[in-house]
Amino acid sequence: MAAEYKLTYDEIRERQAIPYEIKLRMSLNRVRDFINYYGESSVAICFSGGVDSTMAVHFIRNYCGYDKVKALSVIGIENKYNIDLIKKTENVDIVKVRYSQKEIIEKFGVPIISKRVSKSLRALQNPTEKDANIRNLALTGITSEGRKAPTYKLAKKWHFLIDAPFKISNQCCYYMKETPLEKYAKEKGYGTISAITAEESKNRMDGYAKQGSCNVFKGNGYSTPFAFWTHQDILRYLYENQVEISEAYGEIVEENGIYRTTKAQRTGRPVCLFGMQFDGYPNRFQRMYYEDHRQWKNALVGMGLKDVLDFMVKNGHPEYKYYPEEIEEKIKTGKLHPEI
Repeated sequence: MAAEYKLTYDEIRERQAIPYEIKLRMSLNRVRDFINYYGESSVAICFSGGVDSTMAVHFIRNYCGYDKVKALSVIGIENKYNIDLIKKTENVDIVKVRYSQKEIIEKFGVPIISKRVSKSLRALQNPTEKDANIRNLALTGITSEGRKAPTYKLAKKWHFLIDAPFKISNQCCYYMKETPLEKYAKEKGYGTISAITAEESKNRMDGYAKQGSCNVFKGNGYSTPFAFWTHQDILRYLYENQVEISEAYGEIVEENGIYRTTKAQRTGRPVCLFGMQFDGYPNRFQRMYYEDHRQWKNALVGMGLKDVLDFMVKNGHPEYKYYPEEIEEKIKTGKLHPEI
C-alpha cells in the first residue's frame, strides 16, 4: 500500500474480526478518550436517523453514560421515517443546508451508482486539464505515478453513462450533508463523532487506513470510534439493547446468529441513486411509491429523476424501475394510466 497509509487492509480486517464483546470495550475507550479531551458539552454526534448513527447515539449516551452529548442532523435529505425518529430524539440540533437537493442536481448533476463512479463520470463528462489524472485513472486504472489501481477503474458496464443526456456528479453529499455539518460544528466549537465504518465502502476503508486511528485530536477534533465495526455488530447492538430504530427498516430479527432488518437494509437519502443497483425488489422508489407517494412524485417529476431512471432501464438495468411490479402490470394492461 502507499506510504501515506498507516494501516494495511489486512490490519483493518483483523480489527473487524475482533469479537463483538471486545469491540464494545475498545469503542468505549475511544469515546472516553475523545470526550475527556474535548469535554462532554463540546462534542456532538452526527445523526441521520439511520441504524448506524442511531446505534452511535445510544452507545454514547447510554452505554458510555454521556447523556448530555448533542446530536446534529440534516433532515432535508432524509426519508420521513428517519426524520420522525430524529424529531423524537432529545437534544438534537437541526442543521440547515445552503441548497435544496433539486438545486444540487440542477447545478452539479445526479448522484448515481456510487461516489467514486460519479466522480469519474463527472470528470469524463467535463474534460479539463485539471482532471486529466482522474480521467486517466477512470479509463485505465493507472495512477499518475504509474501505479496500478484497478479498483478505481470505471467498470465497462457504466461507460454508457459518459454520454448520458444528464449531468452526473458526486457533489450531493458534500453540499447536502458533509459541508453543513462541518460548518455548523466549527461555528459551535464541537468536536464531532461519526458512526462511519470501514466496511461501508472502499473510500471508507481508505480513509481509515490513512487515518490509522479512530480519534483525531486536531482542531475541533473528529472521532470514528466504530470504524472497525461491521454491519452485523451494529444490528446486534441495536437488537440486544432494544433500541428504537426508524420505521423504514421495520424490525431487527436474529436467525442463527445473523441479524437483519425486515424492511430496508439501508436507507440513505431516499432520492439518492447511490447503491440503487443493489436494492433488490422492491427498490427504494418502488417502496416510496406506497410509503411516501408525494415524495415519489416530486423526485421523479420535480427533480427530473424519471428521465434518469428511464435511461438506466433503457440501457439494460431494470433494477432502476420506479413503479412496483403490480402497478406496472396494470399500466401495461390499460387498467391504470401512468401518473407521470
